[in-house]
Amino acid sequence: MKLNIEQLELKLKDYRRFTATLLILASYLYMGAIINTYIRLSPDGSSLSLLSLVTTAVAGWLIYQSHRMKIKIQENERV
Repeated sequence: MKLNIEQLELKLKDYRRFTATLLILASYLYMGAIINTYIRLSPDGSSLSLLSLVTTAVAGWLIYQSHRMKIKIQENERV
């Protein structure tokens, strides 16, 4: 049981790191979309905006999964 809790905690740390990385990537993509749309007129802005939205959605899903995993860890520690 202790090994399972440790594995879940390691997986939770990985999810949090990957979430932070995705949010940083989404912010870079969004800034690139703004630059391509308003500063240098280029048609790439809409695709970068879409990629930014997708990476933000994936980060949101990982946040949800990490929250569920944290609840599982707390339930396993009580037992």
